[in-house]
Amino acid sequence: MSETALNAMAQQFLDLTLCKSRCDESDIQWYTEGPFWRRTSMRYSREYKILPDYEIGDMKHGKTLPDVLDESAHLKAGLELYAKTARPEEMQRVAYLIDHVGNLHTRTRLLLGEKMPYNTMTDEMYNLIAPAYDHKMFDDIVGELQAALPGAGSVQEKIWDFRRKITIPPEKLLKVLQDCTQAFHDISVQRMHLTGNSMPRVRVRELPSPTMEFLSILFGYDYNHLEYERNFNLRVKWTADHVVECIGHEMEPGHLTYYEKRTQTMIDTCWPEMAVVSQYSASSAFTEGSARHVIDLCFDRSMEKMIDFEREYIFRTAGLDLGLTELMPLWHHYVEIAGYGKLEATRNVWDGVWSREEALAFLKKYAFADQDTDVKYVDSLGADMGHFTSHDYARDVVRDYFDAVAETVADQWRLYERLCCAHMSMRGMKDKTYRIDF
Repeated sequence: MSETALNAMAQQFLDLTLCKSRCDESDIQWYTEGPFWRRTSMRYSREYKILPDYEIGDMKHGKTLPDVLDESAHLKAGLELYAKTARPEEMQRVAYLIDHVGNLHTRTRLLLGEKMPYNTMTDEMYNLIAPAYDHKMFDDIVGELQAALPGAGSVQEKIWDFRRKITIPPEKLLKVLQDCTQAFHDISVQRMHLTGNSMPRVRVRELPSPTMEFLSILFGYDYNHLEYERNFNLRVKWTADHVVECIGHEMEPGHLTYYEKRTQTMIDTCWPEMAVVSQYSASSAFTEGSARHVIDLCFDRSMEKMIDFEREYIFRTAGLDLGLTELMPLWHHYVEIAGYGKLEATRNVWDGVWSREEALAFLKKYAFADQDTDVKYVDSLGADMGHFTSHDYARDVVRDYFDAVAETVADQWRLYERLCCAHMSMRGMKDKTYRIDF
């Protein structure tokens, strides 16, 4: 068969993804309509609870979820047949499409009410299965914090108190966010092939929900320019580590850089599958995991450089106690382990091993949840299916893969940029078999 046939199947995948989004509003992370796009309507609100990036309603055909389920099954079978005679240079693309059509099929089954074990769900939606985490690691990190953190009382009280001490005062938040956004932007332009036209505008305001960290508005894009605004929620408690994570991960050189590179690739190749990034897919797991790893690359994989950055751009600007920065390496380690704890909580609730109340007790035992948190927090963690596998465990998979195939920080930057434009494979990264020139 020809590339024309493969493009037609890729277009069918794109159409089915858009159709499914009618019943799955949170699914479309990024969609490229064409070589350029400009907002022509004022049909958005800076207070609206749903990310208003695109008005793609007219592009959602009248297919029901059973239609999407049936057509995606046949499409996957067609791609598997194509793979039998595909040219070697097509194999990564064909494998990518097979994986992503499979991700789409599984997500549709879940939307239709099918039940499956947590690990089956993450394997079929993200092509990842996180290991079971030994609770000894949770006990060990809490023991270290008990000895290191200042103050009296229980270790949970010490952790909650330290979190409060590194929280940025609301009146200082805008300056901190603007400075950090500029710094990460400058690093991204220095380390990657970017024109520097895509640094988002940063605003702060109170958003309707205290659990909504930010709201993003896309005003337009072209080949190498995203016109983007991000509104950060003043009702969120923004700790120093959270600022670093959110700026580097969610904007540049994380998601916005990835979207820019994907858009360029779609225009350069006319591959329909590059026009969309679906929340519940292997490409989403890659962008989440790599966006976390690339933060470390911004500081040359040096914790000392990260802490220097936090001291100057966050602690000093926000008027926080500079002496607390000595504890930040341990705190970053705790935050990473907290992600594994939340993964265990959501997995055990999903599989019916723990009740919501048991999961909350576990999270509070290690102060992964604040003292005033109720069981609604457990529900919110589980609402984003497989979040901690597709974020935290995906970061570990990406980090291990980068270390295995790229020796230097400079090499890892080149690898990251190349992968943003590629038909990546999370399974191939996990078992170290995926290869790409960089």
